[in-house]
Amino acid sequence: MPGIQLNIEAAILQSLVELIEQQNALSEAEPGAPRVHIAATSEDLVHSASVMTQAFVRNGDKAWIAWLRPADVQRIRAGDFVDAERKIGRVIHYLLQATFRTGGVVVVETAHDELHGDRTVRGAALRTLPSAVRSTPSLLHELTVGAYAALRAYGLRRTLAAQSASAALQRATHAMRVREGVPERCIYGGMVCVHPTHEQKRVASRMSRPFQRLADLHGLSYLLQSSNPDRNDARVFRGFGFRHTGEFLYGASKLNSVGPYTVKLMIRSPAPAFLE
Repeated sequence: MPGIQLNIEAAILQSLVELIEQQNALSEAEPGAPRVHIAATSEDLVHSASVMTQAFVRNGDKAWIAWLRPADVQRIRAGDFVDAERKIGRVIHYLLQATFRTGGVVVVETAHDELHGDRTVRGAALRTLPSAVRSTPSLLHELTVGAYAALRAYGLRRTLAAQSASAALQRATHAMRVREGVPERCIYGGMVCVHPTHEQKRVASRMSRPFQRLADLHGLSYLLQSSNPDRNDARVFRGFGFRHTGEFLYGASKLNSVGPYTVKLMIRSPAPAFLE
């Protein structure tokens, strides 16, 4: 399958590759020989979107199920995930594709599966790093692919409501970054997903740790939005060095099927030893 082209500063990308290799060498002796790798092919992207979709839907992540119809949400809560995963999976796959233009990178965690005799994808994470070439998402791609995927998932009115809520959250995050004096050249936290059957195996930690070390190595601040505070609140991220800097009421719309909720905005400053 064709390879993925990453728009990331060369030195940053090289450091990330080396940090992941170092971590993989250390984790090789652990059960299942877990490894993290950077998504490099279309197949990797399909696997990433699939594990992210399953994690979001089966854990009832509010950010993702909010704009489905109430009947869809009821089916999820009753344990019927098939339709919701099909709808949301298209949107996530599009978002992963779109983010590569603006510095996005996806990492995948796999481990050996003794039952099937091969490696299984247990988690995936999206991060945005300083880009090599300043770029904006393709309007044509948004209109022909992104809008189509969203419309199929949510319908017109809910798609517009979702876009409005997302834009408002991005403005709040930008305002927080400016208020805190964080340079635009920083790391943005995106989706971190672990399949529910592989939780409590330090999968998320393996995918996240190289980016924290990367931030320290290059003196970069790290911004994060906690889209599901019930599961991933400031107490979870505090161990990674994040501090709570603000809150945003997300999705205040009658079309939000789970109701508005609070998103926590957090910042991780680089370790002092690495600052100039």
